[in-house]
Amino acid sequence: MKKMSVLAAYVMMILVIGCSKELKVTVKDNLEVEYGDKLDNSILFDKEQSDEGVTVKEVKNFDAKKTGEQEIIVVFSDSDEKTKEETIKVSVKDTKKPVIKLKKEKVEITAGDKFDAASNIESVKDPVDGDLKKSEDKKLTKNGYIITSDVNAKKVGSYTVKVTAYDVNGNKAESSYKVTVKKKPQETTTQNNDQSSGSGYTSNQGSYNKPSTGNKGSNKKPTQSKPQTCKAGKINPNRIGNSGKLFNSEREALDYGNKMDANDSSILNFIYPQVYDDCGTLLNKWTVHFMYEGESSQVK
Repeated sequence: MKKMSVLAAYVMMILVIGCSKELKVTVKDNLEVEYGDKLDNSILFDKEQSDEGVTVKEVKNFDAKKTGEQEIIVVFSDSDEKTKEETIKVSVKDTKKPVIKLKKEKVEITAGDKFDAASNIESVKDPVDGDLKKSEDKKLTKNGYIITSDVNAKKVGSYTVKVTAYDVNGNKAESSYKVTVKKKPQETTTQNNDQSSGSGYTSNQGSYNKPSTGNKGSNKKPTQSKPQTCKAGKINPNRIGNSGKLFNSEREALDYGNKMDANDSSILNFIYPQVYDDCGTLLNKWTVHFMYEGESSQVK
């Protein structure tokens, strides 16, 4: 009986020692977490180097919306409900820039039209914090966006609008779009010079001209003045811009102007008006006129 008691005591001692053994957890330190992201508990410890069945029971003092280094307390546990607390250093970093969405990459208006640079902005958002608001503060560096523009809506030419956005942590994003101010089309009046034939009746005058009788008794139609005619495509050289070129479309003229403007730093600006013929009729032709220092911006 005495030997049995000693054996039982020995077994009990082993069980007590086994149960009181501290939970082994190998934690990972100096971790980096993206701003706004949910903490992934699996990265807090090395599963292979820890006791079997270890899981994260609780995380204290972690703030995903606070950048910088944080000391968090993690409570680990196993299937036997043994627990262990560890302090781990975590660094929260915001690496995501705001996102600027534009409605169009290029905007065209007519000289004299009202222009609102913000009207072409679809949205300005931070991936975590959402919408950013427009600011008039040109020195803004956080939490908003500003617009810079050189558009002169009264002057024909090509301009740029720039949008600069900052999130709450100072991440910066930029986007821009082109604005083309076109020449205002001139109104033209067309006179009706059509005349009916045969009876001497002129439709645009509403009167009847009696045919004259000559010596031979023959009837003659009244003499009609012929309208001035201009050959199609005959261009007054004074109405061609200093580029000396003609284009069949407004787009061709604009592209040529932009190309030359990009290659020649002495060009201050350019316009691309339509061309008239010698009779003053507006033709389906365009030219390009470059403006240099001290030169006129008008095409004669």
